[in-house]
Amino acid sequence: MDQRLFADSAMASGVRWLLIALVVAAVGDLVLDVPYYFGTVIPGLASLSRGTSYRLYSSVLSVALPTVIGPIGFVGILRIERGRGWTRDWRGERARPALLVAAAAAVFLFASGVVLALARDPIEVIWNSVRMTARFVIVLAGGVYLLDTWARIDLGSRSGLATTAFVVGTFAAAVRVLIAVYNGFLASNAPSDFVRWQVEPLLAPAAFVLAVLSLFGWVAVYYQILGRLAQTRTGGTPQRPLPLSPRSPGAPVGPETSFETATNRPPTPRALPGSTPMGADRGSPGGPNRAPGTQESKDQAHSPSQ
Repeated sequence: MDQRLFADSAMASGVRWLLIALVVAAVGDLVLDVPYYFGTVIPGLASLSRGTSYRLYSSVLSVALPTVIGPIGFVGILRIERGRGWTRDWRGERARPALLVAAAAAVFLFASGVVLALARDPIEVIWNSVRMTARFVIVLAGGVYLLDTWARIDLGSRSGLATTAFVVGTFAAAVRVLIAVYNGFLASNAPSDFVRWQVEPLLAPAAFVLAVLSLFGWVAVYYQILGRLAQTRTGGTPQRPLPLSPRSPGAPVGPETSFETATNRPPTPRALPGSTPMGADRGSPGGPNRAPGTQESKDQAHSPSQ
């Protein structure tokens, strides 16, 4: 298989796996957080969010979803990087350092989530602010990786959707981490706490909606990339040019050679530079021969050189 075709195939496979991870993340956010954020608006969701079963399956899903999303996204990123080729030159590179930062934050977030799911810590509110900070790092660094990877492999270049998904997702993550930090370190239980009782009920659902829209925006961006990669693979490789004549680089085959090939005649031997062509009259040593009977021939015959 050609190296370029192998790279395109690996790239398309990685984008496909990454798409699956993004879709699962978006659906998981909808399943987990819609009853919590919109329970006050929809009565059925309010009763669901207060139930014991919701708390149980939300705790299980909060651990199970990262367990599924993480390996799928990691496989997709490995396939994308395999198609790209790994180099040690990171000057001007943002995607791979951002990927390492996002991976470290994701490991911390997953490990802390497992610990909190197994044993309810009394300082869970403070830990929630720390975990939301790690989630913000994941969103920011992951968005940088997705944005730079899109710019590198997308041939169609629709920059508006990718940039919007990055900005919206980063803003939503920043709002959510600010709310978590305020609740963990600054909030009070007094009814007069304006931020906790008046601002948070509006900002938290809005940030959640923006985060889900950002995920679906990335899904749309990489779905377009997958379609373009599929068109590139099915379009075929360009035809190679015919070999040139060995006479000189880039010189076309001359008409004489074509004529000799078409008539099956042996090629006419070519004289070397500075030599006399074969069959040419070299003349006598005394000069050119004259026609007999002329005055010049008689003078030539009686000349002293003869």
